[in-house]
Amino acid sequence: MSWLRRLFSDSNKTEEQHSGKELKAIPTVAFDPALVTETVKSDLRKNVQSLGLPKKHVEAIYQAALRSVSVGRDLHLLSKALMEIAGMTRGQAGQVALSLNDKATAMIEQERRGSLGITHAIWMYAAPCMNDPHNPSESDVQRDAAHRAANGKKYEISKGMYLNGKWTRPRVEDGCKCVSRSVMPWS
Repeated sequence: MSWLRRLFSDSNKTEEQHSGKELKAIPTVAFDPALVTETVKSDLRKNVQSLGLPKKHVEAIYQAALRSVSVGRDLHLLSKALMEIAGMTRGQAGQVALSLNDKATAMIEQERRGSLGITHAIWMYAAPCMNDPHNPSESDVQRDAAHRAANGKKYEISKGMYLNGKWTRPRVEDGCKCVSRSVMPWS
């Protein structure tokens, strides 16, 4: 029996059915809302305003986005709010929720690294950096090529990396799936 099937079949059993074995909880990591600083909030507000929504919806969307980020990337919460408040389709709401959370997470990561004295990171290309890999636009193809070329290169976290004529960081551009690895100051 595969480990996945055992996981699901065992999850419905009581402790007695495990013949004395102790049930183990799945480890989780609690998100610290204190990581959502004023800088992160300001950047999030700017990103919400850049969506081009009617002004009457901007504050409500910002508040929903802030709740989503503050509880640790609750994309469902934000997607639902986008569909209700702005009348977006499920697909549009999902893309916007992911984009706003990715940008906020990138800012949180940048600040956290800075507070630890980490100044540089290595760019790590993860997957095609495209909004729709099945039907990529010209800008998607260019972004993907630049991000693929950046793989393994060191950059200064406070500035980002200069790609396609602008400074950027992993996950900041829509469709980007890249990540980065910290370069420890003593290494």
